[in-house]
Amino acid sequence: MNKLQEELQQLLPLDQLEAMSGEEVVGSIAMDLYRAEFATTRECGPELPIVLRDAILIIDLDTELSMNGITGFLENASGQFLEETIEAMQRVGNEADADILKKIQQELSENGVTPEQLRENVNALSEHDVTTSLKTHGPHIHEVIQRVELQAGNLSMQEDNEESFDLLYQYVEHNKESLKQELEHILMN
Repeated sequence: MNKLQEELQQLLPLDQLEAMSGEEVVGSIAMDLYRAEFATTRECGPELPIVLRDAILIIDLDTELSMNGITGFLENASGQFLEETIEAMQRVGNEADADILKKIQQELSENGVTPEQLRENVNALSEHDVTTSLKTHGPHIHEVIQRVELQAGNLSMQEDNEESFDLLYQYVEHNKESLKQELEHILMN
């Protein structure tokens, strides 16, 4: 059994999955996702069942928005998955937030700014540097980030993530059988 299989078996035990509600599945993922022993799961992205992947992307977005706002999301590893996060939001039925994220993506693209570039700028800092967005990214990117932050202020997840998570719970509940089948396939191979 490889590392991913071991992690998935711990993260979402198949024998318990059927009895769990969509909310319990999401809660279980959210509780364990950032533990070191699930690092492989977070890195595997496209190899994961789509329902699990969508839950992880939305949990990551919510976590980053809560801790560091949209700038933190874009500068962090999660920002590399902006397109996939938009698609996940669409699949769960959160079109309003997906549209805002698309506008943010468009703003970045039109101004030649990528999440990878933002991450590189942050990674170039020393561990103890105290800096600002202006110093880290320069005036052009700083202005783009300010416009992005204004757009992100309209995200429902910024104000009250309860509705967003209700959509995610319903999505997981509705697709639980598919999730189980994909997990079985991964665990058997």
